[in-house]
Amino acid sequence: MTRISTFQQSQTLIKEMMNSQSKLADSQRQVSTGHVAEYYKDIHMDVTSLAGSKSLLSRLEQYEANNGKIMGRLAHYDQALAGMESAGGDVLSAVMSTINTASPQGLYGAIEGAFETTLNFLNSRNTEGYLFSGSNGEAPPVNITSINDLMAAAQPPTDIFDNNDLKATVRIDENRTLEVGVVADEIGLEIMTALQRLALWANGTVPTTAPVPAGPSGSFAVPLSQEDQSFLSGEIANLETLMDNMAAFRGANGLNQKTVEDTTEALGLQIDQAKVFISNIEDVDAAEAIANLTQREIALETSYSVLSQLNRLSLLNFL
Repeated sequence: MTRISTFQQSQTLIKEMMNSQSKLADSQRQVSTGHVAEYYKDIHMDVTSLAGSKSLLSRLEQYEANNGKIMGRLAHYDQALAGMESAGGDVLSAVMSTINTASPQGLYGAIEGAFETTLNFLNSRNTEGYLFSGSNGEAPPVNITSINDLMAAAQPPTDIFDNNDLKATVRIDENRTLEVGVVADEIGLEIMTALQRLALWANGTVPTTAPVPAGPSGSFAVPLSQEDQSFLSGEIANLETLMDNMAAFRGANGLNQKTVEDTTEALGLQIDQAKVFISNIEDVDAAEAIANLTQREIALETSYSVLSQLNRLSLLNFL
């Protein structure tokens, strides 16, 4: 005798329908959020790797952002050093022209111009404060305002500098730190000393810094005295030396720029790799997720249809 019963089939189909509903809801969530799971408990096998990768990504992105600020500061340094180097070159050209033509016309103007340029660059600032003050970014590193103040200062004029010696040291990636700070007296004392010597001589005073020239000063009168000629000839070597030293400072700063630039590029690659690794753990493949959603919608509709048909069956269908 054949026994006819639909109860067990109904219970099985209801379970399958509920399972299809759950899978469909999961697919809908994946499509809408783009993530494999809503909670870490659902990807518990990968939580440690995911948390570590996200922490690393956060640090790398912070280094990248900091390096952008460092590059801006180094660019300001380069601009200032280039301007001071150019000012020193203008004075050197004026001195050589004066010697060659035996005419001091324009020489003192070049000295004053170089002083103003150098002072402005040494006291330059950005949004973080004065660039060449060391750690004391709130106060200008050079405390004079005119070439007369420079002539009244000590010889050499060490007392015109108020910066401290604490140079900025920054971490540019996970493993490296870099000293990027430049302070005013380090780059400015030599050129300020040279300008002070020239200004003092032009005003009739023999400078006492080495090498001490033979006097008396002719104050660059017309025509130039023999003492004036000898003094200016001796200053050429000083000016050429400070130009070489300024170029060396620019070279060191340029090396820092290159190092930070290369490091930032490497950080960008590491950030991309970290994002890919994180995405492989927590993100779904969009095409696959949509395909799964479509298949599970069909499966659920099929479950509804089969269950509906079964519910309409009775013993009368078989009699």
